[in-house]
Amino acid sequence: MTSSDAVEMTTDDLAEERLSGRSSQARAARTQRMIRAAIELAGQGGYEAVQVREVAARAKVALATFYRYYPSKKQLLLAAVQSEMAKLSEDVDARRPRGATPEARAGEVFARAFHAMVKDPGFAHAALSVRQSPVPFGAHEERTPPAGHDNTFVDIAAAAAWGAGHEVTAAEYLALHMVESLWIGCTVDWLNGRLTADAAEQRIRLAAEKLLG
Repeated sequence: MTSSDAVEMTTDDLAEERLSGRSSQARAARTQRMIRAAIELAGQGGYEAVQVREVAARAKVALATFYRYYPSKKQLLLAAVQSEMAKLSEDVDARRPRGATPEARAGEVFARAFHAMVKDPGFAHAALSVRQSPVPFGAHEERTPPAGHDNTFVDIAAAAAWGAGHEVTAAEYLALHMVESLWIGCTVDWLNGRLTADAAEQRIRLAAEKLLG
């Protein structure tokens, strides 16, 4: 893609370009453009469609600038996943799950996240590829699992289930992470054509009901 092929800049993009390139506003706007470009490209063709040069061209940043923000495509896509998680959190805050029980409300959060994957299968493919693909065979023996788990997803579900003031117990976190793992498996099976979307959602909701009930 040449510079002449790049998408036109929006009003917000033009305003950002008038800011100092070193300002916090400019950095934030540049980051959002790169994340937006990654999500758009993923939507067109999954993980392989997200090419660094294409992202940089769409975001109107130099390739060197891209690598200052994100050392690799993986890091960019992980940032895109976090961006989508923030949107899920905002959606849950705006439309509180109305289930009668904590497990029903948590199940609704996991189901909404799955619905978002169904609406954008290209991004689902990219997100699951970068987060769940196994490392090269044998490499796991040389790696130490991180001390902490990324609780973003389960924290959103926990807040919907019990309320922001609830102190989540170790047992509840374990159950939520088990539901998260099943959510991942169901989403991958749906992407691979082994489950229909309806069957995947049914399993996700049932897992929340049984594990958290």
